[in-house]
Amino acid sequence: MNIFKGPLFILKKQQQEMIRRYVRYLTGSLLDIGCGTRPFKELLSVSSYLSIDWSECVAPDVVAKCEQIPFKEARFDSVICTELLEHLRQPEECLLEIKRVLKPGGFVYITVPQSWCLHYEPHDYWRFTKYGIEHILKKSGFNVLDIERIGGIFSLIGVRLTDVFWNALADGLSFINRRWAERVASLFCAPLSLIFYCLSKAWDTLGDKDVLGWAVIARR
Repeated sequence: MNIFKGPLFILKKQQQEMIRRYVRYLTGSLLDIGCGTRPFKELLSVSSYLSIDWSECVAPDVVAKCEQIPFKEARFDSVICTELLEHLRQPEECLLEIKRVLKPGGFVYITVPQSWCLHYEPHDYWRFTKYGIEHILKKSGFNVLDIERIGGIFSLIGVRLTDVFWNALADGLSFINRRWAERVASLFCAPLSLIFYCLSKAWDTLGDKDVLGWAVIARR
């Protein structure tokens, strides 16, 4: 994750570090649901990788909604679904589709936010505690193997401060050119991201109530 690319270095870096802990479960044929820019593809070691997203702008392998995945039952060995469920009015519909296309015994890796600002409005409906994400996964028929928090208090403070300052700078400089304004804002906010990332590595273990989000590995 490039520290000079936007305000979310801390979050994206920790998400990358987290998926590395669970990558051993993600094997065989894999489906990336709500793939976006496919930030984790290079971290995976799979026999085949397919991406699905509703937006043609990100050029997924398949353009489709996650509530209606156009693949037959038991098609994939593993699935990843990161930072998507909060944008669905009925996230259980997506989970049931994931269960349908997973082979028996297959694994799904899911991340969800607990503390985050409004984004991709108006399609921003939910925030999850670890108890909430565990509940809907079990309700959808999955066996939850592990739930681990992403970030802590210093990560949370750092991400929010950086995001607020970045947006204020980019908006204030947008008269020059929006793309260049964002690049300048990223340059100025990079030291703040780095400081709080280092603090997070040292002190995020203080307390366990404040988190950016949760990572879950579950089995069909």
